[in-house]
Amino acid sequence: MIRLQSIFIYLRALLTFFIIGPVLLFISIIYTPFIYFIVVPFCKLMLFMFGCKVNVKGHFPEGKSFVIMANHSSFLDVFAIPFVFKGKFSAVAAAKNFHIPIYRNFLKKLKVVGIDRSNLENSIKGITQAEKVLKSGYHIVVLPEGTRTLTGKLNNFKKGGFHLAINTRAHVLPIITKGLFNIKPKNRWYIKPGTIDIIIEKPIESESKTVNELLDETYAVFNNHLES
Repeated sequence: MIRLQSIFIYLRALLTFFIIGPVLLFISIIYTPFIYFIVVPFCKLMLFMFGCKVNVKGHFPEGKSFVIMANHSSFLDVFAIPFVFKGKFSAVAAAKNFHIPIYRNFLKKLKVVGIDRSNLENSIKGITQAEKVLKSGYHIVVLPEGTRTLTGKLNNFKKGGFHLAINTRAHVLPIITKGLFNIKPKNRWYIKPGTIDIIIEKPIESESKTVNELLDETYAVFNNHLES
């Protein structure tokens, strides 16, 4: 029964994505700043189509550009994480995401920086490009685990996003999602509709800290929530 329901959910979500997505993209091409008015509502709509309910704890701070860090437990993260955003935002993402039709156009409009983590030179160039985007007034989203968890536990953090925060003296803003692994983990095809908890933690200062210190402090914040 769950598997049959999942097929219906996927069909419903795909139809929404490929019917509404191109319309929104066309509007954003005509007037690019409009994309920041439509992305968050579109993400909320997609979560609804995937059968998800969302609870938010905390408030998104305003007045600064942040390196937003979030845990990576499902492909649905791409819709859940922006749910609470305010202001202009971009992200550092795997280069393979730019191979997905329509979605890649959204990424380009959002100034998303594609990184091939298997190529050190490419990764360094990507972080440098992300620094420029951050300094121009955008939040930058980083998934420090690099890949989706296969166990539901928090993976080790990679250092790239912490170099980005320290190099730009930006605060790290932890956004923790809970429930997505149970709804749709990487190693299960079908979806179990459920509730997502999104927790917006207090910003973490990067100034006068080493990369390892900032990484450890941020990891502890995530781990405290995900292990509780």
